Order: sequence, then C-alpha cells, then structure tokens
Amino acid sequence: MARRLLDSESAAEPDGAEELPRRKYASALMRDRRDRILAEAQGLLDEMGVEGFTIRELSRRADVAQRTLYNVFGSKEEIVAAAIDAHFAELVREVRPTPADTLEEQLVGIRDIARATIGLRRYATAMVGVFFSPAVDRRIYDSLYRISQGSGEGWSGRAEKSKLVVKMSPGNRARLNNLIVNQSYANVTDWAAGRIDDEEFVVRAQLYFLSCIRAYLRASHRAEADALIAALLKDNGALDA
Repeated sequence: MARRLLDSESAAEPDGAEELPRRKYASALMRDRRDRILAEAQGLLDEMGVEGFTIRELSRRADVAQRTLYNVFGSKEEIVAAAIDAHFAELVREVRPTPADTLEEQLVGIRDIARATIGLRRYATAMVGVFFSPAVDRRIYDSLYRISQGSGEGWSGRAEKSKLVVKMSPGNRARLNNLIVNQSYANVTDWAAGRIDDEEFVVRAQLYFLSCIRAYLRASHRAEADALIAALLKDNGALDA
C-alpha cells in the first residue's frame, strides 16, 4: 500500500529530477504524513475509544482524504492497530530499561509500566474493553496481545533462556504467555472501572504476575517468589525503590 503511495507521489515530480533525491523526498513525505495520521488516530482513540473511531473523523482531523488513509494503511483496523502499537511503544520508551535476570528485576519493570499506565486511564479503558470483546477484530486483538506479551516468544521464552523457569513445550509456553497477558488486562479492567485505586493496581500487577509464573519456576526460584509475594501482601510499598 505504501509503495503505491510512493510511486504516485514520485510520478508527479518533474521529469528532470534525479531518481535518488526524488525517492528520499517521497519517503520523508510519507513518514511525516504517516506519523501525523497516527498522532491524530491516537488522540481520537483516547477521546472516543475504538467504537467511536471513524475514518471520516480521522480524515477531518488529519486533513487527508479518506482514500489516502486506506492507501497508507489498508483498513480502519490496520490504522487502529498501528496507533495502538505506536502509542505503547512511546510508553515503553519512557520507562527506564531494567535488566530482567531475576524475579525482583522483573517486578521493577512491571511496576514501572503499571505506573506509566496510570497516566493513560481513558486510553487504557478503551483498550481493555476491546481486548475482552468477542467481536474485536483479530488484528486489533493481536496488536494488544503483542504489546502486553513483549517481543518475540514472550516472557516465558525469555525466562527459559535466563533459567528462571523450567524448560517448557511450545504449548505450555503459549499457555503461560496467555495467562500472563489475560491477568494483566483483567487488572487494568478493574482499575479502569474504578474498582481498585492506583496503588492497588500497581501491587496487583506484581502479585498476579508472580502467581501466574510460580508453578513454572525452577525449584531454586520458588522460595524467592514466595518471599516477594509475602512482602507485597504485607506491605504495598515493600518493593518500591
């Protein structure tokens, strides 16, 4: 789709233009246009949620023709998925990188992401409603799942390599990833609905993660997990930096 847009913009340039500068200009123009569309799409999702998101309104806000939106992205669902990916990629970049070779380091990262999410209540509310909807478009669901799981094979695959968990079959690895993702979105749902406050949301993010992975941990790490769970239950601030 993007290639067709590039070709049409290049063809409109004077015949005497050199090929390399023309392609660079078109690519830069495309990137700027795509970034502007995604920024407007993120704002529209924040305000209206997925259900209120329309191509007509996005076209008006981004000041581009509806046909251009389809040429660049292909469909409304692809625009929504790309906006979600871009939005949460920015969120992750704002959170300080944390090594993840121990359980406590894992919890530091989870806590930081949860705290960053607190500033995105309207956006998070819209997304969890979509994630648990049986009618959600699969492309949007996959985008949300990928964000929560992380890159590649998910947390379980990375934990296997660092020897935090036992070696798993592909089926059990996928099952554990799914359990972690679903628990994460369930926690966001309770928080977004006002059933728990911000502090409890952060604590539960860590507790649910430990509860999900405990049965898969190597024996040498289970005592550490139990101690971390006990500390969270005893004192909500026990793991704060």
